[in-house]
Amino acid sequence: MNYEISRTKTLEITTKYNNQNDNISSNLIFNNITTRENLKTNNTLFDQKITFTNKFKDTKVFLLTGRYINEKAPQNYSVNQFFYQDLFPSSSNSNNVIQQSENKMKFAGFNAHLLDRKKNDNLLELQLGNEFRQDNLNTTFKLLENTNILDIPNGFQNKTIYQTNDLYLKTKYRIKLNNLALTGKLDFHQLFNSLENNNISENENPFIINPTLGFDWEINKKNKITSSYSYNTTNARIFDVYDNYVLRSFRSLSKGTGGFNQLDSSTLTFNYQLGNWSDLFFVNTSVVYNKNFDFFSSNSTLTQNYTQSERILIKDRKSVTIFADLNNYIKIISSNLKLVSSYTKSNYKNVVNNSELREINAINYNYGFELRSGFQGIFNYHFGSKWRTNQIEASAINNSFTNNVSFMDLSFDINDKFNFQIQTERYFFGNIDANNSTYYFADLKARYKLKKNKITLSLQGKNLFNTETFRTFSISDISTSTTEYRLLERFVLLKLEYRF
Repeated sequence: MNYEISRTKTLEITTKYNNQNDNISSNLIFNNITTRENLKTNNTLFDQKITFTNKFKDTKVFLLTGRYINEKAPQNYSVNQFFYQDLFPSSSNSNNVIQQSENKMKFAGFNAHLLDRKKNDNLLELQLGNEFRQDNLNTTFKLLENTNILDIPNGFQNKTIYQTNDLYLKTKYRIKLNNLALTGKLDFHQLFNSLENNNISENENPFIINPTLGFDWEINKKNKITSSYSYNTTNARIFDVYDNYVLRSFRSLSKGTGGFNQLDSSTLTFNYQLGNWSDLFFVNTSVVYNKNFDFFSSNSTLTQNYTQSERILIKDRKSVTIFADLNNYIKIISSNLKLVSSYTKSNYKNVVNNSELREINAINYNYGFELRSGFQGIFNYHFGSKWRTNQIEASAINNSFTNNVSFMDLSFDINDKFNFQIQTERYFFGNIDANNSTYYFADLKARYKLKKNKITLSLQGKNLFNTETFRTFSISDISTSTTEYRLLERFVLLKLEYRF
């Protein structure tokens, strides 16, 4: 609901309610054993937001926002196999497991926001607010023989209440000096954290300051540089702080740190832009460097049938991302050429099977092109190709592969009544045997207007090459895996639309 109180004052009220029930089943083949999973969820969400806006002067605006959220998401997860004999040797008769979890979240907050535009185009922003959030995570893990409960093992049950209260003041000032603009931000956060794990409580009240400094420089109408540096401290989330194991999938169990943590990081960004988005020739390049002074990693135990992992706090993680794209309109063929490339390298550490701390480098390359026509006639095209290379480097590990996705879309607008489009795709996956590494897809859409704005007849064809399976390949610092999906077979749909 939007209510215009006066020419300068408005009130906006947004109410959301959601109730969703899901019953999801899967049938997997894992280690040559048929495994059936079932997940039942019931999500209920109520979200109320109220915003008051007052433009009390031509260059000054005041906004007051309040919000309340209440969400409940209970889950019932079951697996018809027992893969955990090594963990629970006394329950060898178990043949299935079940985990019941209760997830609740409450949020309440307000924000008072003042924007003041000065005569010299400088901008002052002030925000004062408070955000309260309470997360409840209760999980019960049971070992069963058919329907009989054999054990509810210690160390695999959780009763966690995590409360965070963030009282903050955010300040921002932007100074305009001809073609140069400087921006400074300083955010102050007083946190009041409370954690209760299995009836054991603790509290902390850290004070945080997050600064940001940036500039944008418009050298001329064709050249622009933007850069910023920020230092951030973030609070841990509910899934970082629970202290016993949770079954996350049929073969994965994980747990948090069991205590409070704040994570420090810094980010440096640089962007150079040649031309403008509407120009015939446009280039955009970006570099982002991120350093995590401390971060959450994992201490994992790997077995043939399951993975057991706990969060651990480790110092120093770095990543760098370089991105560039070029757009050039070629008049002679009335088409736009787009070239895209990116490079990402991240460095992190973890522990596997009681090893020493392992250092891992993950590297991704992306490069590709697109050509899109802008013809005035009945025919237009859009085609391109993109390659992605993934590489993992660790102690005694150096694994990589390259995937490729190519596409061609053809569009025909025969007249005001009839048009159709053909979409084709080719997928190639590296590190998969030659017989299963390449896949082709084609779709068709056609529309015919029997009566303008009234009756439309359409024809839609999917998976015209009738590709039956689709395999993907992935790597990490602990595994390589191939996943196969069975696809819906080719079909054609005829549709009649009538508007009145």
